[in-house]
Amino acid sequence: MRRLSILLLLTFTVVVLAACSGANEAVDTSVPDSTSTSLMTSTVAPTTSTELTTTTAPILTVAVTGDGDPELGAALGQLYSYWLDDRNPQPNAPEGLMSFLASLPAPVGDLTYTATVRTLGDDGDTVAAIHVGESVWFGVKADDIWRIVGGRPEGQSPWLGDSPRLILVLGSDARVGQNQLRFRADSIHIIGLVPSEQTGAILGIPRDTYVTTDEGDFKFTNLMAGRGPEVMLETAIELSGLPLEGYIITGFKGYTALITQLGGLFIDLPTSMASGNNWSNFPAGQQQLNPKRALQLARIRKGLPGGDFTRSLNQGRIMQAAMDMIQPMGIDSLPLMVDLLLQNAWTDLSTEDLVTIAAAAYLTPSDALTNEVAPGTVGRAGSASVVFLDPEAAAMFTDLADGTLDE
Repeated sequence: MRRLSILLLLTFTVVVLAACSGANEAVDTSVPDSTSTSLMTSTVAPTTSTELTTTTAPILTVAVTGDGDPELGAALGQLYSYWLDDRNPQPNAPEGLMSFLASLPAPVGDLTYTATVRTLGDDGDTVAAIHVGESVWFGVKADDIWRIVGGRPEGQSPWLGDSPRLILVLGSDARVGQNQLRFRADSIHIIGLVPSEQTGAILGIPRDTYVTTDEGDFKFTNLMAGRGPEVMLETAIELSGLPLEGYIITGFKGYTALITQLGGLFIDLPTSMASGNNWSNFPAGQQQLNPKRALQLARIRKGLPGGDFTRSLNQGRIMQAAMDMIQPMGIDSLPLMVDLLLQNAWTDLSTEDLVTIAAAAYLTPSDALTNEVAPGTVGRAGSASVVFLDPEAAAMFTDLADGTLDE
């Protein structure tokens, strides 16, 4: 390194002297052979840096179009797009539904839909039963925004809310002209539905069941009188230990109106039944009952061997018979049936919950619902004849926690 520095210095000196000497002066720039050194030029190959480039695949989307409300098509498109590629914006749909779809293969390519749409009442929410190919979806439009609330993808089990669905169904003893929400409860049932398995249960609670509440000690039927269905729901939750979502209640007028809309009640009775009063008896087997006779069947107890317990069992049979009549109408009739229900009944359920529970009832065969009545013993509380639930009733409530009952 030092020799190279000296040579560079000598070269620099020669260049300076040549520049300072005249044009005619010769300068000897030779170096004795014994000390000559060749300056080697070293060429260093340029370094190259390789940058890792990541290729981002385009975000996949699905367009869903149809002849109906374009905003409904947009809501469906958002659901299908997110299902196909979760880099898309999240759709306006329940988290449970999207988690369910995440485990299933998503369709690819643009789709078309058809829908049956109905606005509830004069200015209520709008509900829809929607077909996309072989898939069925249910939508609710509230505050001018569509939301896909559940459905059954092609070839799959339905998702209609987190299972099980558990609600309280009440039949008011109010006659026409009486307050149906502030009269006795003639019918008390807990309905369980497991949409993913298309099964469920109906558990009747004898109306004379003796209950202890903050309001006092009552026959369950009398608790609603003057107090309303909310206290019935609270008591049913406390009595059963079940997380009931809400209630549906109707009275004589609403019940007969619903049966009228169905064109009567087709029902198969396992045995003949005496009315116990001046009404005609009911034969065994298949029969069609007009609204008046259907109401009588729901009310009779004096001529029945099980009294109040058999009456409650009959009321469960009527629910199953109604399901058998509604289901053949097809899922497209769901918006109409929800509207008719709200015209003739009351509920504290949201429209979304009502639609998904109704859809579960449409898609569950009636014979997949076990129909039972909580067992009890007839006794007295003061001067009143009441029913004291047996210990087995508590076991049935526990059994119903998954939405079904062991037979």
